[in-house]
Amino acid sequence: MSLAVERDGTPLVARPRSRWRGWLVVVLIVAVAALLLLWAGSAFTASEKGRTDPESHGPDGYRALVEVLRDHGVSVQVTRSHRDVARLLADGAGTLVLPDPSTLSNDTVSAMIDAADTTVLLNPSSAVLDLAIPGAEIVGYGAHEVAADCDLPAADNAGTIRPGALMTGGDLSCFRDGDGAGLISQTSDGRTVRALDATLLFTNATITQNGNAALALALLGEHDALVWYVPSWNDSDARRASDATLADLTPGWVTPALVLLAATAAVAAIWRGRRFGPLVAERLPVTVRASETLEGRARLYARARDTGHAARILRRRSIAELGRLLGMGRGATPDAVIEAAAAAVAGPRDALRVLLTGPAPTTDAELVELSDRLAQWEAAIRAAVRTEGKRS
Repeated sequence: MSLAVERDGTPLVARPRSRWRGWLVVVLIVAVAALLLLWAGSAFTASEKGRTDPESHGPDGYRALVEVLRDHGVSVQVTRSHRDVARLLADGAGTLVLPDPSTLSNDTVSAMIDAADTTVLLNPSSAVLDLAIPGAEIVGYGAHEVAADCDLPAADNAGTIRPGALMTGGDLSCFRDGDGAGLISQTSDGRTVRALDATLLFTNATITQNGNAALALALLGEHDALVWYVPSWNDSDARRASDATLADLTPGWVTPALVLLAATAAVAAIWRGRRFGPLVAERLPVTVRASETLEGRARLYARARDTGHAARILRRRSIAELGRLLGMGRGATPDAVIEAAAAAVAGPRDALRVLLTGPAPTTDAELVELSDRLAQWEAAIRAAVRTEGKRS
């Protein structure tokens, strides 16, 4: 901020030359915030994809299993649209891999299951499990490695696994642990539905443990064609009238009215708000002399009978003045000033120390005496310094 000076020496504040800088800072902050939000959204999307996507290389993805299936001659096709499932399975027998399709309606899930000879539910929710295998339910969680102990060759040849969710139901149960089983299966009308928790069995991080790989290859490699559906909210059809959002239930005129009110508030805030830039200093209507301010503060101290505070101000000022007269810097300690002052006038060092750092006076008379003695020491030091200057 530049200053202009009138003839009488009064400083005037020049008009700010760059008010646009404040708006530039606001724009930059908004841009940075928008970039951070976009980055956070993309990171969240990538994280969700890594948990469920068969093409993910992350520890929670299924890319390793897909590549092994393809190496064994299984044609694996990944689709993200439920409308493509029936088309991809229409040319012959095939296996449908169906992670929890909670974003789809029951009719769509049933149609997808009916289109495949074998459907493998990797980590079904309770609702989807009951829909695919009526009466089935999740009853617990596995805590031990268990053997298949069932009549399903694909499971029996795998050896032992440590199951995740434990389920009941179906016409076949494998890897039993307590009241539940890690794998259940049901065959009806020539179509088979199998369910298991693959989050601890078939991911990139766990596929090589125990008999996980053998079980995965046997279950998912039963047919030469395999369709792996990846559910997402973008492909959801489960939205019903009962799921209407607040925007759907709000009259059409409400949104434009809210936008108009927000725009009006923003314009009013800019119009009535403080301008960006430094504060503007204004000339006072009257000039207050420093002596008047000093006398006013002195009267306040006298009225409050705060002799201790007044004594501290006098001593602090006297130490600074003595240090200046002796050519000492502002950082000089009281002890150093006392030593130098006593040496300059060959005076009593202890008396000066008590005068500058001793107990505070308790009466006005003691305060006046302290002020006089400090003035005497300053006068003596000033005279000694002048005499030394004349000699040199």
